[in-house]
Amino acid sequence: MKENINKLKVELNTKFNEKLAYWNNLKSKKAKIAIIALCMGIICLKIFTTIFTVDWLTDMLGS
Repeated sequence: MKENINKLKVELNTKFNEKLAYWNNLKSKKAKIAIIALCMGIICLKIFTTIFTVDWLTDMLGS
């Protein structure tokens, strides 16, 4: 069990370090801003669709 947890930790650290290295290698501020905006847009879209779905579902069940 502990061995599996340690393997998972190593794998997560490796993936995180790869992504961090990619981020640090980006020289263009425009690309970094675009990536941040894209991530924020995806998060906002997920929140909006969740709220819309719950609202629609409550209206449907309430009628």
